[in-house]
Amino acid sequence: MNKLRSILITSTAALLGVPLIANADVVTDWNTIAVSTVAADTVVNRQSRDMAMVSAAVFDAMNAIRPQYTPAMVSVSSVGYASRDAAAAQAAHDVLRALFPAQAANLDARLAESLAQIPPDDEHGHKPKAEGIEVGQAAAAAVLAARANDGAFAPHPGFTPGTGPGEYQFTPGCTSTNISVPQWGNVTPFTVSDPDYFPTSARPSVTDPEWLASLDEVRAYGASNSTVRTQEQTNTALFYLEPSLPSANRLARALIAQEPIESNHAARAKQVLAHARLFAAVNIAQADTYIRTWRVKYGQHFWRPFTAINTMFPGTNWTPLRNTPCHPEFYAAHGTLTPAGITAIQHYWGDSVNVDITSTTLVGVTRHYTSLNQIIQDVNVARIYAGFHYRSTLVRSNTLGIAVADWVQDNLMVPLPDEGFMMSFTTTWDYEENEGYYNGISVKENYSSNNDD
Repeated sequence: MNKLRSILITSTAALLGVPLIANADVVTDWNTIAVSTVAADTVVNRQSRDMAMVSAAVFDAMNAIRPQYTPAMVSVSSVGYASRDAAAAQAAHDVLRALFPAQAANLDARLAESLAQIPPDDEHGHKPKAEGIEVGQAAAAAVLAARANDGAFAPHPGFTPGTGPGEYQFTPGCTSTNISVPQWGNVTPFTVSDPDYFPTSARPSVTDPEWLASLDEVRAYGASNSTVRTQEQTNTALFYLEPSLPSANRLARALIAQEPIESNHAARAKQVLAHARLFAAVNIAQADTYIRTWRVKYGQHFWRPFTAINTMFPGTNWTPLRNTPCHPEFYAAHGTLTPAGITAIQHYWGDSVNVDITSTTLVGVTRHYTSLNQIIQDVNVARIYAGFHYRSTLVRSNTLGIAVADWVQDNLMVPLPDEGFMMSFTTTWDYEENEGYYNGISVKENYSSNNDD
């Protein structure tokens, strides 16, 4: 009957011209909802923590039901016949609702829409939907408890800029009160307990030949009135003003949408769990990269091109293409965060792609890529064309994001030796009848940020 129902739904939609959400699943739906929801967090850095918490809760709830991997963050108990779809929706909802209580009504409505897509509990005495909801609630509660005292809401300590060559000084619009969260480097990491575990470089001296060449480059190509920057280079700068968090998650969803859907129910369940693992890897890697990047920024406190150029070339009144973000230059946030997200995606997908991507900061423009590494390179030059960073900083920043994503791949959500998939679960009840028919809910990412970096 379930197979007949699926055929009838597909046929009816085709006749009526109604597009099915063929590649939708509960994980991608709630990733879209989460990205839109966390945009309400006024601390842009904290949005990465929010997404890591949501993604980890979703994965750990789903994985607890029929484990294939080690956990992302927490271990919760479950029974093998609970619904993974129900667990995922409930976990995402509960974490987001706790973090953003003002959006409770909208999140409750989205949860009801998601749960409506899941078959009801059957007459055999099992309650997969109800028990999936319970697993999701348990995973969300455990994740929220684990991050309750992680320092993400520590008070802003203020910041006193330096005065000498190479020292960060406030750029136009930046003050000791609106400078970007100097305390973020003290937030508890999601990965290793030591925030200094991942090695980083020291900032260059102001006499370093590589840095001086990078200074000349950004002076020429990053100026608001540049005579050498082409329109395409300007578009590249504007396209990648968007924060790395929404762009990395959108890219992952776009690639998932290209995957052939597994027709076998058990294989489809494993595929959706793999999607949850991908989003958890992307967002945990970016969250810890953010922490480490801010630790370097406020430890090295290197000056921005605006300050360096106007100091070393007095009277030029140099200004960047866009207003400089309010935090020190070294490391570059996009230079670490983009490689973190891209590397996590590469672990799932590989480097070769055939994908179009969009941006919220250059609406209506699409960029086509056949290599994920090329996105990293484009983001690097975009920060030069915007007048924000030096090439010498960007190439050093890239290695941090890659290292964090590699660590996540090797140490979190590791495949179990026997994959744990139904190996020890025996029952006459066919769990597959309660999975695989999730048709998706109508969601649209709505993300905007007034912080260019």
